[in-house]
Amino acid sequence: MFGSMDQQNTIFHADPILDRAIRLGLPIGLALCFLLGLYLTRPYSEFLLLGGLLVAYLLPPAGKESVIPIGIGLGEPWWLIASSTLVIDLCCSLFIALNLDLTLRIPLLGPYIGRVMEGGRAFITARPWLERLSFVGLIIFVIVPFQGSGGINATILGRILGFGIPGAVGCVFIGSAISSFGIALGTGTVLTLFSRSPTLGVGALAAAALIIGVLALVWRRYTQDAGSLKQ
Repeated sequence: MFGSMDQQNTIFHADPILDRAIRLGLPIGLALCFLLGLYLTRPYSEFLLLGGLLVAYLLPPAGKESVIPIGIGLGEPWWLIASSTLVIDLCCSLFIALNLDLTLRIPLLGPYIGRVMEGGRAFITARPWLERLSFVGLIIFVIVPFQGSGGINATILGRILGFGIPGAVGCVFIGSAISSFGIALGTGTVLTLFSRSPTLGVGALAAAALIIGVLALVWRRYTQDAGSLKQ
């Protein structure tokens, strides 16, 4: 149904069973190693808090723009919560990129992924200029903090755009790193300013909202102009 994106060919080993084991083992193993590292290096109460935040991040409608500030507000180091969301995005991206054919057969998740793919195809068909954005466009898609721009959907969009596995996963990694650490640093700065002066904190929030609003307007204007040129 989805052509070459089903990934029936082996990638890591000629034996399909061993190849599948590696495909599954890479993202799952990375996630487990990261969680083990948290368990061994952080207090148990903090480990549970981080685990809860990461579960919330996986479930819509939560995103970086809510999970990261909440984590920092609860006392988590900015670099740790940012690294955690980055790892989650990377693991999800690797899992989808390496196991898309298997994912499509998983109950509940498979139909959802199928709908995302069909919606992505229709979205791109209606806006053919998107293909010109290539890697930069996909990175921006991951950076922009709105629902549906996480590692899973971005990887699927990248595959629809014709990116190889390294390209799609690489865009997710770069975009997630920029957005995760950007939001974390911004949140830390705003909280520091609030602790010094509520006026400074409100001013920083207003400035951030203004910048985001301007960027959104510029992006919307650009996409509308590009779309009209292609039609």
